[in-house]
Amino acid sequence: MLPGPYYPRSFTILVIVAMGVLIVPLASGLINAVHVLQGVADTQRQFTRNSLAVTRDVRQIVESVSQLQRAAGQYHLLQDAEFGPALQTRFNELQAQLAQLDTQLVDAASRATLAALRTRSRTLYRQLQPGAFLDSTRFHALGPAFDALHASTRTLLVQADAAVQHELQALETTVQTTRQRLIVLALALIPLTLLLAAVFSWMINRPIKQLKASIQQLGRADLSALPAISGPQDIVELGREVDWLRQRLQALEEQKLRFLRHVSHELKTPLASLREGVALLGDELAGSLNPRQRSIVGIMDSGSRELQKRIEDLIRYAGMMRDATLPPAVPHALADALASVLARQRLALDARGIRVETQLTAAAVRADRNQLETVLDNLLSNAIKFSPEGGRILVKSAPADGAVAVWVCDQGEGIPQAERSRIFEPFFQGARQPASTIKGSGLGLSIVREYLLAAGGGIEVIDCPPWSTCFKLTWPA
Repeated sequence: MLPGPYYPRSFTILVIVAMGVLIVPLASGLINAVHVLQGVADTQRQFTRNSLAVTRDVRQIVESVSQLQRAAGQYHLLQDAEFGPALQTRFNELQAQLAQLDTQLVDAASRATLAALRTRSRTLYRQLQPGAFLDSTRFHALGPAFDALHASTRTLLVQADAAVQHELQALETTVQTTRQRLIVLALALIPLTLLLAAVFSWMINRPIKQLKASIQQLGRADLSALPAISGPQDIVELGREVDWLRQRLQALEEQKLRFLRHVSHELKTPLASLREGVALLGDELAGSLNPRQRSIVGIMDSGSRELQKRIEDLIRYAGMMRDATLPPAVPHALADALASVLARQRLALDARGIRVETQLTAAAVRADRNQLETVLDNLLSNAIKFSPEGGRILVKSAPADGAVAVWVCDQGEGIPQAERSRIFEPFFQGARQPASTIKGSGLGLSIVREYLLAAGGGIEVIDCPPWSTCFKLTWPA
């Protein structure tokens, strides 16, 4: 369990880096968008100022030409020298306005018209300038020149308006281009951000999923080597702690199995002596027995047999945990194995008046004969134990999708839904225990499950009305 080369030392740092990297493209896109929009806004403000200034100056030129014509008329027609300074002032204002407008116009047509207007105004002013009065005839003869000057100002006004419209269209084109650019930028940032989010999600979720898989493996009581965990240093350290827990559980499991083996074998020797002594008493080799003594010997014999069965279950479970390999599976007649088991259970069946019904559609099962009988014996023992007086037990078999299915059902109180996931755990005993029977060891169903799993089959509790409890077993065909 080593930290990945692309992982930081801390899971917190990884999350912070992921958030920072995801923010970078979004922040850069936002900054770029603000910059572009600011440029468009500045351009729009500049355009507005320029267009207003050009329009205002052109209209002032139109007004100044009219004022120049009026001042010239007052000076020459009235023959009054006091209007001379006013005429010169109007001409100077017109020239100043033309010079100012010259710096604002950018299109060639408007600049050409402006140059022509400046030339005409200067030519006309040379004839109107103060110093010598013109009579009425000579002054009115300059009317076409004034008309041409007015026409030039009107032309300049139209051209200025056209130039403003052209710049407005150019600004609209720029705005449209900017909009498209921002859309393209957003479309590029979205997949990039999603890609980065997917990469960092994978980097964050990968060690978590590996750790989850390790914990689930321990939850299944699988104490084999855990899968490697790669990620930040703290997650790797957590993985090492989980592996340490696995090793501790494995050591405890081995200690438990050794304890079971030792205890089981230690109990077999005194139990054998006890069984032999009870048998000698039952055969009256130590003297004849009265009915009360024979009843006590029968109780002792029944208790010793029950104790022997539990010890054999412990030995069988410990051996199965130590070595899960199975003998070679060969076909066995299910009816023969069931008959052998029922013969051993006949006394208990007759004592409680329980009838066993069989429906063996599938006649044979590929399994080891001893293990097949052990499975049937444990399930029938449970069924007899939980069945009511005079009840029925069903044993049936049928082919099922490349396997052989066997059902063992009884009419007891049933298994609560909350206990169905735990009844196959070693030493687990449900809350509904018959009051008239000796409490079992809780290993029977565990042994059945381990045998079936090792053979490639399985066992489950199913609902099969009208039967209250029904176990379904499967063996590979």
